[in-house]
Amino acid sequence: MEILLVRHGEPVTAISESGPVDPELTERGRWQAECLGAWLACEPIDHVVASSKRRAIETALPLAGRLGIEPEIVPDLAEIDRNSRFYAPPPVLAERFPEYHADMAAGNFEKIGWDSYEVFQERVTNAWEELVGRPRGERVLVACHGGTIGVILSGVLGISTHALLGATPFASISRIEVVGDTVQLRSLHEIAHFDGVRDRALGPEGDGFPPG
Repeated sequence: MEILLVRHGEPVTAISESGPVDPELTERGRWQAECLGAWLACEPIDHVVASSKRRAIETALPLAGRLGIEPEIVPDLAEIDRNSRFYAPPPVLAERFPEYHADMAAGNFEKIGWDSYEVFQERVTNAWEELVGRPRGERVLVACHGGTIGVILSGVLGISTHALLGATPFASISRIEVVGDTVQLRSLHEIAHFDGVRDRALGPEGDGFPPG
């Protein structure tokens, strides 16, 4: 089985006075999702999974629509900030919401609506193990979040932090192969779909090899 971990596209900055925010994609984020859907529509995707957050669902929908697949929603794949009243990239948070950013940097997670690292890691790991333990097909797309992907990849690689993996680009693809008890990272942060087009998937041993 191959699992394609996809970070959501670029979301809008959002603020809520009454409860957790659930931002939609920006215009560029929708373009990113469309590029992703067009690229992966050439591959035999059997199933589509998304976290319960709008930005993840909207990222998965262009591909799911092309394939006629209803995304399966897995709430435990949501980001560490799932209950926060703010959403913005860290540089924007630091500039526009300095008190929130200071609490984030200081680890005052409960105050800002974040899970603790321990709670976040446990729920994501449990959701991941359920996906691997109950396969949905030979190739499954999972639309989620940068932190979620970091927890999963850290577990796959056996490292204690995902800081070494670098920032996960919006709507990028990381591929994991699962064969029996063996789980391997096959690619990290693919972004070719933003620059290229294809009408079929060739692969390293595919139809693109020239005749001898």
